[in-house]
Amino acid sequence: MTWNLIRWFWKMNRNSFKHSSDKAKTTLIVSTVAIGFVILMFCGIAFSMASTLQVELISDILGLSFLSLLAFLILFAIPQVFTKLYGDDDLAMLFTMPLKSTHVYWAKFTQIFLGIPGAIFLASLALLTMFGLGANAPFLYYPIAYLVALSLVLIGLGLAYMINLLLIQIVPSHRAKELMTVITAFAGVLGYLLFQLPTLMGRGNDHALQQFPELPRWLPVHWAGESLAHIISRSITGMTFLLLGLLFITTIFILCLSSTLVDRGFRTGWIQMNEGSSKKKKKSTAISFKVRKPVIEIGLKEWRTIKRDMREWTMLIPMAFFMFFPIFSIMIRDGSYEFIQTIPALSWFSIQAIALGLFSFMTSTFTSGSVAREGTSIDLLRVLPVKGWTVAIGKLWIHWVILFGFIGFLQIISGFIFGWSPFHTIAGWFLIGMIGLGSSAIGLYFGAIGAKFNPKNPQNRLETGTSFILLFVALGYVLIQAIPFALTLLPVNDLSFLLEETNPGFFIGMIQWVIEFKARAPILISLVGITLCFTLMLLIAWLSIKFCAKEIDRGVKITYVKE
Repeated sequence: MTWNLIRWFWKMNRNSFKHSSDKAKTTLIVSTVAIGFVILMFCGIAFSMASTLQVELISDILGLSFLSLLAFLILFAIPQVFTKLYGDDDLAMLFTMPLKSTHVYWAKFTQIFLGIPGAIFLASLALLTMFGLGANAPFLYYPIAYLVALSLVLIGLGLAYMINLLLIQIVPSHRAKELMTVITAFAGVLGYLLFQLPTLMGRGNDHALQQFPELPRWLPVHWAGESLAHIISRSITGMTFLLLGLLFITTIFILCLSSTLVDRGFRTGWIQMNEGSSKKKKKSTAISFKVRKPVIEIGLKEWRTIKRDMREWTMLIPMAFFMFFPIFSIMIRDGSYEFIQTIPALSWFSIQAIALGLFSFMTSTFTSGSVAREGTSIDLLRVLPVKGWTVAIGKLWIHWVILFGFIGFLQIISGFIFGWSPFHTIAGWFLIGMIGLGSSAIGLYFGAIGAKFNPKNPQNRLETGTSFILLFVALGYVLIQAIPFALTLLPVNDLSFLLEETNPGFFIGMIQWVIEFKARAPILISLVGITLCFTLMLLIAWLSIKFCAKEIDRGVKITYVKE
């Protein structure tokens, strides 16, 4: 029965691809070709690395590579597993048929394996093949390496299943449809911690800078790397077969464990996802409403919509990750945190530069979804006695205020960690927030010309082509603002030691030029820098709001994704 379900899923996916739009087919083909070029590049790196690598380092390199594979697999597989287990429309029909939950489970398992995990498996095969060719490995290496890669992919997929099956039991039913937010955040943290595990394990090791971090011996990725290193170096012993046996036994154990959780978590989890809250709704008390100006009311309407759905906030997760994970990396490395504490200006300007790029990208992306959020009620904007300019400003200010408060929260935490003064913390917060107003306006305009509504995915509110153009435009805006930003915030006196660098690269050379230029008249040049930032922001914001208002008055067209 399981095999029949697998064949049915295969035919269904094949027919779905045949009848998909030309745009979807083109996007898939272009993405596949681009990923193929990236894999070829990494294959070349793997070949050159293996040909020059010392024999005693092969185990560490392979172990860290397998750890990266496992981290990426868990990171990308958890959301896909969640969608297939609890979001597919065919589950309602499958659960009414005389089928065991395990049959449906393993059919879904195979279907998911042929997606992102299968692509990661094929990429790992290519990389392992090139690594073996570069290391001049014996023929026995290749089948064993392929089996090891398959085992690790199955381990990662099994862990992704267990995480989903367990979390669906913890989250309340009325929040079940927002579980994607929790899973995405958890997957991101887990993937990053897997990357940082070697660093954490290598703390206090005097030879940490002279060799690769040694993985814990109880990890399956260590068994995989050690066994393949034995085969490559032609020193096969009984330990080699023992490590391979432990790896395969662990794979079977994780798959069996995830299968035993099916009856507990699969069917009941799906029921939990598709039922409403069992609690009786409380009678609402009388609320007195106060009529405000249209700009304020439009902004508050956006706020009520955003705060109702946790999935709206997933766009802020990458910003927090990419801002605090470098800080976490600094704090867990021996001596790094102590060194950067001696020069607060260095940590302050570095964090401000990171926050500028992240905040500009996140504000443009977050605000771009405000137009498509209207969904089927978008036509009301044309009949309301409100001009497009008013609607655009109403949507703009609330998104900017939300992100301005969010970046302020991150700035205050960073200030406590690195010991910044209140003035420096507020100055960085104010300038980055001011620049972010321009990127928010850019995102609002692109949201009006490329709106897309997908009720199952609130984060996907832009057409693919429009989102790419927005990415490049936001990048250009950040690069234009970078020079006046540096002229305003770069602390000349505290970073004068950078002038002693005799062979600077491009980035350090630019900082040296700004330091030398600003040292002539620090206060005057800081005022000029903040004036340029403010002028550029006003110009970009005014043009973006003007064009967005015209689109709203003309009538915004939204592309609706069929469920």
